[in-house]
Amino acid sequence: MYATITSKGQITLPAEARRALGLHAGQKVSVRVEGNSLVIDAPQSIDTLRARIRKEAVEHGTWGTIPTAGDGWTARAEDFRADN
Repeated sequence: MYATITSKGQITLPAEARRALGLHAGQKVSVRVEGNSLVIDAPQSIDTLRARIRKEAVEHGTWGTIPTAGDGWTARAEDFRADN
């Protein structure tokens, strides 16, 4: 498959590639450079993201906990806001 780069740096992905990755108009994709190659990854499904978040929370012992004032969440949120 080939694609042409426009003067604005845009590339139209061939229909075959879009179908293979399940991509549709307006969807965001991940782009990265590996050596001399440009790699385009389809986004993870929401179910995959939820599973990853749950797994990480279980591993950190935070799954099922509800943050409340005084447990450090407020201070960490304030620290985050100060840094960004």
